[in-house]
Amino acid sequence: MMERVTVATPDHIPVLDRMAGPLPVSGAQRALYLVELLHPGTPMYNITVAVRLEGPLDVPRLRSAVARVVARHDALRTTFTPGTAPPFEPAQRIGDPDAELPVVDLDADGTEDVDAAAFRVAQAWADEPFDLERGPLLRTRLLRLGPGRHLLVVTMHQLVSDGPSLQVFFDELAEGYAGGPERAAPALQFADYAAWQRARPVDAEQLGWWRDRLAGVPTVLRLPADRPRPAVAGPHGGSHRHRLRAAVMRPALRLAQDLRVTPFVLVLTAYATFLSRLAGTRDVLVGVPVSARDRVELESVIGFFATTLPVLVEAGRDRNFADLCRSVQSELLDVLTHRDVTMEQLAEELAPRRDPGHAPLVQAFFSLEQEPIVSPHLPGLRATAFDLPPTGAKVDLDMMVFRAAGAGDDFDLTLTYRTDLFEAATIARMAEQFELLLVAAVSDPTAPIRSLPGPVEDVPATSRPAAATVAPRLDLPMSACTGMEQNLIQIWREVLSRDDIGLDDNFFDLGGTSFALATVHTLIGARTGAKTSLVSLLEFPTIAALARHLADGPRTGPAPVEPADQARAARLRDRRNRLQQRRSARGAGE
Repeated sequence: MMERVTVATPDHIPVLDRMAGPLPVSGAQRALYLVELLHPGTPMYNITVAVRLEGPLDVPRLRSAVARVVARHDALRTTFTPGTAPPFEPAQRIGDPDAELPVVDLDADGTEDVDAAAFRVAQAWADEPFDLERGPLLRTRLLRLGPGRHLLVVTMHQLVSDGPSLQVFFDELAEGYAGGPERAAPALQFADYAAWQRARPVDAEQLGWWRDRLAGVPTVLRLPADRPRPAVAGPHGGSHRHRLRAAVMRPALRLAQDLRVTPFVLVLTAYATFLSRLAGTRDVLVGVPVSARDRVELESVIGFFATTLPVLVEAGRDRNFADLCRSVQSELLDVLTHRDVTMEQLAEELAPRRDPGHAPLVQAFFSLEQEPIVSPHLPGLRATAFDLPPTGAKVDLDMMVFRAAGAGDDFDLTLTYRTDLFEAATIARMAEQFELLLVAAVSDPTAPIRSLPGPVEDVPATSRPAAATVAPRLDLPMSACTGMEQNLIQIWREVLSRDDIGLDDNFFDLGGTSFALATVHTLIGARTGAKTSLVSLLEFPTIAALARHLADGPRTGPAPVEPADQARAARLRDRRNRLQQRRSARGAGE
């Protein structure tokens, strides 16, 4: 569920001139685009809904209805281009209406159940990456299962969509399929909102609230894992689905009503309590989706009107579950009233040290919907929707809870996880353990949290970074790196607009941003011909280390780390930590 509040908004959103060139992206789009640059070609941010259609389907009419929706919403015709000049911001472009609905016959060999075969094909479609620059960022496909049986698979990239946008899409699809009169496009489109939102200054008062609220709170959640944490977090993930039956959820929903909290808050509290027990820490930050649709004129617009913000749950062992639920409800309301600060701004303010092995600030997400993800209703057809979570993982652990379609008070719990950390069996066990904790908390909400059933002892306790392995190689003479170092220094000078570049200076300590780093990556390839990933620039953030890495050439596996580089990196981290501590001390004394 995307939590939302409505506030007075006397300022209006102006309509942009579409012919004025590339349009700015929103703050949330900017942050998400950077993740796509770091991990290109993955389905991490694909949003897919499959709808089973039973009955006499008119395919040309459905295709025409899809085209009508695409024509009405600029977001569905939007692509993204990288920034090439300071401040190196990406931009969005709106193309001409062009919608397709290819029809594919299910190719089943007779040994597989038809529904299982259809699900397999739909999941493969859901996992196909998008080309952000060429687009389109919407795919609609129809899988024909047999006479009177089809599966409509709709996939959007999150850069142009969110949960409510999916319902807008299917509502308008139903209107078009029913032959209703065409409506004019919304007066405001997402690009107008994005430009208005980026033009607003950062609210210093809200940022100060966040700084005070999260002072001293750990920004890394150290969950026990099956494998050592890699130096760089990978995008590959898996999903495990677990059914929370009505016998579990009905008492939970009643307790939420008795405590005067939302079901979202109650299940979030149970999830954070579980994470607290799992990681052995009291304070847990959980990222929750927050809606920016706080205006009537934006409610029927398709676009990425969402951000993720951290909710602090102080799960002290002596607190009882009921008290903690009320505390989380209050905390969430405070978060919503300070939601104009983006997660990107919070990460820069509260966790400035870049650690490629962890997502910044928050490593666990949570969302809950009391209704199915969408409710499609095409006239003359029986339509049943189900979501297809992507195989990419945004964070270590992401819990999504949706009411199961047509199943009363049954809910589907999906845990998406990073496969470079966890085995599927571990995640399945976590889902079962979470249900046990939820049931116990609901049955006796006044009992202390320490009495609730926690994770079993056989969950692995590996959470340290992988030990660096040193592959034997001949040391390169200094002269072999001099040319590369000089090239890198010149690139840094141009991008950072400063001349004082030292071989051991950290790019981010010199004022570099993530998008400026993306420009450095582009210039390195263009000027030196060296091939490397954008992630490697995070691994080697100094001229000396990066030049050595590039001189070694591309590898098929993780780059070995030299002892000298390890020592240099440790000295840089220590120096940066001391600098940050001095800054914090000065700020506290002011």
